[in-house]
Amino acid sequence: MKPSNQGLSKHLYRIDEVLSSLRWSIITHNVNETAFWAIEVYQSNLLQEALETLETIWLTNIGFGSWYALRLILFVYEEGELSEEEWIEITCAFAKVRICDSTIFHLLLRGSITSEWTPAFPHSQLYQGPKDAVLDCLKRGKLQEAWFLGRSMEISEQWQLLEYLAIELDRSSELLTLKTLRSSSYECLATAYVLVCLDHITWLSSQKPLENHIPDEVTAAIKRWSSETSMRKRRAIKPRMEALLYLTDRSHQSQVCKDELQIHFEDTLKRSPYWSDVLSDYMENGEWISDRNKEEFYDTHFPDDIPDEWSLADREMSHGHGLGKPIEQSRPRFIHHTLQHSKSLEIWDSSFPPNTDSSMEWDPLYSEIQKKSNEILKFPMMPFKKVFKL
Repeated sequence: MKPSNQGLSKHLYRIDEVLSSLRWSIITHNVNETAFWAIEVYQSNLLQEALETLETIWLTNIGFGSWYALRLILFVYEEGELSEEEWIEITCAFAKVRICDSTIFHLLLRGSITSEWTPAFPHSQLYQGPKDAVLDCLKRGKLQEAWFLGRSMEISEQWQLLEYLAIELDRSSELLTLKTLRSSSYECLATAYVLVCLDHITWLSSQKPLENHIPDEVTAAIKRWSSETSMRKRRAIKPRMEALLYLTDRSHQSQVCKDELQIHFEDTLKRSPYWSDVLSDYMENGEWISDRNKEEFYDTHFPDDIPDEWSLADREMSHGHGLGKPIEQSRPRFIHHTLQHSKSLEIWDSSFPPNTDSSMEWDPLYSEIQKKSNEILKFPMMPFKKVFKL
């Protein structure tokens, strides 16, 4: 779940903060900032990490509000390369998605924090085993109950059952697509549960193409950023505090170490994907080829603009104070922020307690829950009806 934080981007932001800022700008529909961070990602050779971030955004915030958005990610994987303009168009299209569905994230969360669940929902069939129960629940649109019951089954067994339903719904190719996602096995599985439970109208609506036109004001801002020759002035946007929460080192630090831009600046550059490539023309085995090469590097890339000479305000555009929140505080707040910016299309009760916490390491969490579910669920399960008393 957490982005890499090794090194700095092209314009000396911390990498984890660039990726987290891209995420935050997208889920808050801030197209201008989305374009800014998308450019920083592209120019810093972080496209692979950014694609993984987009995939996570789709799972947690967009979902089947737009199946087309997922197709855009897969298109980039298939093509293998794309221009900076195409990348900006894709990220801005994500930021402009208005039907945001967090059902997948809801399922994963509910399943991870509800381990002692006992079935008590109406059903007319005699369930001989979990497969019968899950199949019946999915056909009746009882997504949450199906997910909870499925926790007692092996992943392979669940996929077999879902493939059967996908064939009936003519969604087999889409189910196969979900198996290719680079997310965790349980994230892919939860997405498949939603796919086979989704009503026809919502499914068709999710496939509508996204509007990917870059607004004129964003185009003007891009031209303005690109025209800046000063490194300091090019750093026009500061990472928002909300973007730092949980996903970055500054989330738990009260004050970030500014040595990255001063005392240990060159060592930090060596760990950076973009700057390590640049330095290969001036260094060998991590050492300057000569004093002349060192001078040439600084004259070329930091003319009259060396970071250790920047003002405190300029350095704090990327290296300011942290949030000072331990993980026990930051993670529940991160979950709350994530859910604030989307809704659940399938689970009617979409609220969670403010202190909801889950490690979000889905595979080990669910592997442990599977063992408990096998002990709790007893089959055959007799039919159950609700009785209303007047």
